[in-house]
Amino acid sequence: ASDSAKVTLIEYGDFQCPACATYFPLVKQLFEEFGKDLRIVHRFFPLTNIHKNAMLAAQTAYAAGLQNKFWEMHDKLYETQADWADTSPKDTFIGYAKTLKLDLNKFKTDLDADSTKQFINNEKDKAISIGVNSTPTFFVNSTHIKNPASFDEFKKIIQDALVK
Repeated sequence: ASDSAKVTLIEYGDFQCPACATYFPLVKQLFEEFGKDLRIVHRFFPLTNIHKNAMLAAQTAYAAGLQNKFWEMHDKLYETQADWADTSPKDTFIGYAKTLKLDLNKFKTDLDADSTKQFINNEKDKAISIGVNSTPTFFVNSTHIKNPASFDEFKKIIQDALVK
């Protein structure tokens, strides 16, 4: 993502949400297609009442982000969702951190830090305050969009936003 991006796509996501995992390759494809014209922003929205590992997964991505590996961990969590959704995944997540060559001591400290949980909860509270109540929820240049039914539909929304 670059500062020259004409369009910003914000996704409120939950790493344990199956629908988010379904949209994940489409969003990745959009990024590849539009390159520097599209900035993609992830906002944490763990649905902790229905997904027992959503918060820990969010903490994992955030902690990875503190070592500049947010997107790598983001992708890994979605790609492997089925592997960890019904487990106690903390060791698995630490394993991912190792794979991404993160400083493990720092990662473990950041993973459990109150500041990490606070950041995620603050993002979630902000999202709720603007009416977000499910995942994934997408905004294109701060306009809420209905979840597209296909990649082509998604692509058209971005293209339309580019010419505005």
